[in-house]
Amino acid sequence: MIYFLIFIFLCSGMYIAFAQILQLPPYATTKGVRTATKTNAKFTDVLTTKLIYPVIKILAPFIHIESFKVKRLKIQLDRAEISLTPKEYYARSIGMSAITLIVGGMLLTVAMRKLLPVVVILSLIVYFHFHGEVKDKLKVKDKQIESELPKFIRAIVQGLKTEKDVIKLLETYETIAGIGLKYDIEILIMDLKSGNFEDGMLEFDKRVGNAYVSRLAKALASVNRGDDQSSTLNHLLSDMALLAKETMQRELNKRPGKVKIMVIPIVVVGICTLFYVIGVHLINSLSGIM
Repeated sequence: MIYFLIFIFLCSGMYIAFAQILQLPPYATTKGVRTATKTNAKFTDVLTTKLIYPVIKILAPFIHIESFKVKRLKIQLDRAEISLTPKEYYARSIGMSAITLIVGGMLLTVAMRKLLPVVVILSLIVYFHFHGEVKDKLKVKDKQIESELPKFIRAIVQGLKTEKDVIKLLETYETIAGIGLKYDIEILIMDLKSGNFEDGMLEFDKRVGNAYVSRLAKALASVNRGDDQSSTLNHLLSDMALLAKETMQRELNKRPGKVKIMVIPIVVVGICTLFYVIGVHLINSLSGIM
């Protein structure tokens, strides 16, 4: 009980101290504004905005990252729709890890010093969790792109048979694009309109990082120069048919596992029903004998 009270008092004191340092509004004011605006913001979003983001802003200028890493990470953050600069992204990982280490260390120093190594391990886990967020989001996005690629490439290749303006084809597809490719197509259209066609396609290839998209980008760049790429595009179409079948097969392979999971409760209920019926008959038979 005493450890719980110590924990509550420490948390309250740290909240008051941080509120004074960061000039946070009183709880009553915050509650009134929240009630008046009726926002649906999550607690974690509010915490990040009010407490974590100011710390990130302070740490970010002290983070040193090589220029090529900054450029690569900036592209990844934009694709993952994470609204942080590369330095802020690193600062967030370091800051969250440091906060975990400091707060956890203070609490355990008062209560259970033997568990201090656990706090160190936990702080490392927190660092790698936040540092790996962009990769986790990009993995999900890459899967979405792969599932959308057959539709996208078919639309562009088939459209080239009647329309030679690639930008117009991309603008038409943008209206029906899925969440996987929508952002990259929007950027590609802006690049093609404002700059060199081949440079825009090259950046699109680098941004998406998919072998099929690379082949399509190179073919479209050649088409824009006036070269005949019909055989290359037709071969790409046949590959898309195979990719669509493989994607569908993978989805079908996942379903038997889901079906088995759903069958387990049914089997349990069936067994319980069977034992209930047998038990009732057995009790009735024994009561008749006695």
